Amino acid sequence: MTDCLRNFKLHVEVLYTLLGFSMMFENSITTNFLLYRTCYVTLEYNRSDCDLLGTKFANNDTKIMETKVETYATYIIMCRSITEAFIAPLFGFLLASWSDKNGRRPLMLFGLTGLLMSYLTMTIVSSLPYVSPWYFLLHEIPFCLCGSKIALMTGCLSYMSDTIPEHKRGIRLGFLEAAANLGMLVGTLSSSYVFTSFGYNTIFLTCVACQFFSWMFTWFFIKESLDVDENQRQWTTLFRLTPIKQTMAIVFKRRENNDRALVLCIFSVFVTFIGAKYSDSSIIFLYLRKEFSWTLEMYTLFVAFSLAIWILMCLVTIRVFVNILRMKETTAIIMALTFNIMGYSVQGFANKNWQIYGAAGLLSVGSCIPPLSQLLLSKVVPKDEIGKLYAALVSFNSISLLLGSTFNAYVYNQTILRFPQGFNFVTAVICGFALIVAIVSSILYSKRGTPRFHILTNEEDTRNE
Repeated sequence: MTDCLRNFKLHVEVLYTLLGFSMMFENSITTNFLLYRTCYVTLEYNRSDCDLLGTKFANNDTKIMETKVETYATYIIMCRSITEAFIAPLFGFLLASWSDKNGRRPLMLFGLTGLLMSYLTMTIVSSLPYVSPWYFLLHEIPFCLCGSKIALMTGCLSYMSDTIPEHKRGIRLGFLEAAANLGMLVGTLSSSYVFTSFGYNTIFLTCVACQFFSWMFTWFFIKESLDVDENQRQWTTLFRLTPIKQTMAIVFKRRENNDRALVLCIFSVFVTFIGAKYSDSSIIFLYLRKEFSWTLEMYTLFVAFSLAIWILMCLVTIRVFVNILRMKETTAIIMALTFNIMGYSVQGFANKNWQIYGAAGLLSVGSCIPPLSQLLLSKVVPKDEIGKLYAALVSFNSISLLLGSTFNAYVYNQTILRFPQGFNFVTAVICGFALIVAIVSSILYSKRGTPRFHILTNEEDTRNE
């Protein structure tokens, strides 16, 4: 049975699915937990009144109380985001760079260990009913020190780069994106029902179980993709800065055919898009509760719809744009970003529930951007550099995502009384910047040309000509 599982084609997709599930299973519940704990512990409201937050039984007094609670809770969310933005990427980058010579498997195990201990800390804090919500931030310590999600995601992407042939890599990257979103969909659909029936502890314990299973799966069934002697691993070099310098040198190294500019443009588009997409992940829940009186169940159904259409559109857009219409990857990315700008604008102007769902449909076209950007990178850079580039990409993504989340939390906190939908238009402007960079990358890619690249690689021939 062990040999059968080891030969099974899906390996890191399992880790991605469980990661996506855990993230969405606890995401809105964590926000709800911070609001609830802030309400009766920090602001000392009556616990029975706090129970009405985010429910259909809320009244005018509850809405006034919720505004005060949200204002305070956003500071906790901002501190959480800032901590992850400045500490997690550093350790994730160190671990990812170390893995180039010492193996991908330890990198994935490091990331999973951090996630496991982080969710265990959440469980302990949630089980103590009168502990301040600020103590919830203790889960960031193991999360950051073990490289956070950066270590796991970089390990998975690098593992695929090591083991999957180039002509199959695009398809597998699409499956990896779909696997993560499938897990997110299941997590979103089930979270509110599990929470209503069993409470916060069960939510966080389920995440602990998922990461423990991923750790055991990695230990027993995922083989090392690099030729590394386990007895010769250089553990003393784990936290040296030299690999980071080498990785950054590869990112910014001079390349033929303006490929350095093209790589940096792809980086900018991908990082900006991810930062924009996930920057409102916690704020959108607060916004919909306040402006549309959505309950947790209503929000859960909306997120489930968004994820389902995201998975569908990821496959459809790549099929239509690239395979049927024969667009270049850069052109398809430009089209997707245009739809995203429209989506955030519609979400900002929306005053009906169906308009929020329509905006989600427009935003789902952007699902093709991550796999197409990763595929484009693998075409532009040599195979022996792609691992380090993926490490840098995931690290920069994490910084962008967390800084964007912090910035959006600040914008929402400052405009909550006068213009609460303002963060949608800020995100649309960020996507507009990504669109401009994508247009530049399209021009660079069109001028690149395979024939010109091959001719210029042989300097003796060009001199003779």
